[in-house]
Amino acid sequence: METLPGSVFVGRQREMGELKAALDDALSGQGRVIMLVGEPGIGKTRTAEELAAYAEKAGAQILWGWCCEESGAPPYWSWVQPLRSYIQHQDPEQLRSQMGAGAADIAEIIPEVREKLPGLEPSPVLEPEQARFRLFDSITSFLKNAAQSQPLMLVLDDLHWADKPSLLLLHFLARQLKGTRILVVGCYRDVEVSIQHPVSNTMAQLSKEPIFRRLVLQGVSIEDTARFIERKAGSRPSAEVVKTIYTLTEGNPFFLTEVVKLLSERGELGKNDIGKPQGIKVPVGVREAVGQRLNRRSASCNRMLTIASVIGREFNLELITRLMEDTSEETLLEGLEEALAGGMVESSPESAGSYRFTHALIQNTLASELSSARRARLHERIGEALEALYGVNSEVNASTLAYHFSEAMPMVGSEKLVRYSLLAGDRALATYAPEEALVHFERALTAKEGQSEDAETAALLFGLGRAQLAVFPRQRMPEAMANLSRAFDYYVKAGDIDRAVAVAESP
Repeated sequence: METLPGSVFVGRQREMGELKAALDDALSGQGRVIMLVGEPGIGKTRTAEELAAYAEKAGAQILWGWCCEESGAPPYWSWVQPLRSYIQHQDPEQLRSQMGAGAADIAEIIPEVREKLPGLEPSPVLEPEQARFRLFDSITSFLKNAAQSQPLMLVLDDLHWADKPSLLLLHFLARQLKGTRILVVGCYRDVEVSIQHPVSNTMAQLSKEPIFRRLVLQGVSIEDTARFIERKAGSRPSAEVVKTIYTLTEGNPFFLTEVVKLLSERGELGKNDIGKPQGIKVPVGVREAVGQRLNRRSASCNRMLTIASVIGREFNLELITRLMEDTSEETLLEGLEEALAGGMVESSPESAGSYRFTHALIQNTLASELSSARRARLHERIGEALEALYGVNSEVNASTLAYHFSEAMPMVGSEKLVRYSLLAGDRALATYAPEEALVHFERALTAKEGQSEDAETAALLFGLGRAQLAVFPRQRMPEAMANLSRAFDYYVKAGDIDRAVAVAESP
């Protein structure tokens, strides 16, 4: 996606000054947490990228993670990405030194650690709350040790989609940043965060920390809007042109870029009467502007993007190739290059063959144009293709599979949804994310409503009860005990003594 060339930051000198000051503090050993807040398209990610470029020149290592809107991402996904990237590029001995005794704990959520450091002994079994504390402490110690050799800037994007365990880890790390060379930069949309949203509680907790700063980003000025239009049109626009476009976009950088690009493609941007009501035909909404830009792409490009929009904000070329078997490799690559050139998607610097929609609005526009039946069928195909790709690693990626088969349930029934939700729930419990486990078990049990109880139902009740024990307040403990009792009774009647004992031994 083309961004406002420099003008975004002309109007944000104060904000960039504060961000650079926070970075300088972190570089000198005074860790900081900065939150960039604003509406969709306001430039939060772009601002973080600008700061990251400055930090890299100053000698810091940049680690970037983001949260997914789809519910299929595993717990701690926003942390797994940057940590995995760092781990893959480190010498094993240095990694062993930085992780210390916490390596086995970190390997619980990042299996690649065991590939780098074979022979790790399993972590001792603890109660869920103690185990999660140990995981958080291990990750925090690892980052602090890594920052001793080179300062770190850690970006966590789209936190409004973060799972609760990831937010808890953020708070845990923030409380231990004093005296470290670490800068944490988070980005989230305030319009999507209610008082009840987990992010609100996290921000309230972080605001008590002296190292924390929250920056609310506003739209660019009308003067910066005029500069951007002039650059695109090749001539100075009239005040009326600028006022019309600025009123439509309210200075939102993404919206402004999309509208100006659309008018430029139409050849209308340089017209003298563009600012007059009868001369300008700007779409009423930016969604329409994005839709019209998509209409200018080839049929094969749009088909590829439509399939990708159902996969999620991020997608992989290998998966797209499997889903478009009737399309030649050359045509597929041409469509991808067209999407890249048109600013629809961008390549991932972290993983070869991986791509990401430049803005959620593009993905949502494409996905919303599909009928519910077509969308469900695509989710089914995506789920089946992922099963083949994951192979024996399906259990590790169960949350992603559960998400797609959940969306496909109107077409394929609940069997695979239940199977992968059970696996995802068990893995979430094993990685100290009971809040996420609760979602998986509840979803699967809802899908099985009206069916007779079987071993699968008992396993779900056992998982749900354990997750509730870890999450619910004391007054709701009877709900957890009731679910555990149902699981216990089933196993006793079925003669499955080992599982009955496992239920009885729950905390």
